[in-house]
Amino acid sequence: MSKDKLDSLLKSLVRKALKLELKADKSALAPSCESKFGGLPYAESGDHWPSCRTCKKELTFINQILDEEEQQLFVFYYCNECFPWGLDDEEKGQWVVKLYKQPSSKKLTDIKRSSEDEFAPVPCSVETTSVEVLPDWESLDSVSEEVSDLCCKVNDDSPWEEYEDAVERTGCLDDYATLLGGYPRFVQGEAEFVCPKCSAEMVFYAQVDSEDEANIMWGDVGLVYFFRCPEHKDEFQLELQCH
Repeated sequence: MSKDKLDSLLKSLVRKALKLELKADKSALAPSCESKFGGLPYAESGDHWPSCRTCKKELTFINQILDEEEQQLFVFYYCNECFPWGLDDEEKGQWVVKLYKQPSSKKLTDIKRSSEDEFAPVPCSVETTSVEVLPDWESLDSVSEEVSDLCCKVNDDSPWEEYEDAVERTGCLDDYATLLGGYPRFVQGEAEFVCPKCSAEMVFYAQVDSEDEANIMWGDVGLVYFFRCPEHKDEFQLELQCH
């Protein structure tokens, strides 16, 4: 009976997310308005290739994700020399996120690095799939204490195993992946951030996994997580976690 109740509670927690699957593709070298990894980024008039404020070297363009729901393009640059983790004492500008509202080929402008990038990802096109996700065990308490308490009642010795079994029964995605939306799947535990402008709690926006196809490795098979202010939507915070 308790398992039936657990399954019922989980149904109310399910969120939709967009899963990105990569395929090495030379056509991704060219700038575009679509989701992709590597190659040249989407840019508009007045843009220039960003450089790291700390080491002064040009940042690596990692990827861009088309958010069709909000009609915007998320573009991510990162400094592989400084390798920021998102810590409070890190200098700003070691990574950059740019948001472009209603991107289009008419607005697209080519920007290029002035030097070769030894860290550049292998250009990859992206296939997106709509998936359903649930919070991982590490962050479950902040989403539903009722569910975590019930798991403890059903299996006091290993409540996380009870939860993982329940997630499997829902058919939700239960693995690491590059995602837009949904819930983060943490490697080392829950992360929390507040907006520097209004002190509001920032919410999960996307995660970028280590991707073999693009030759991207975050430390020891880690992920980069992005959180955004619900009010100031250009305000992002990054967190890198690895095994």
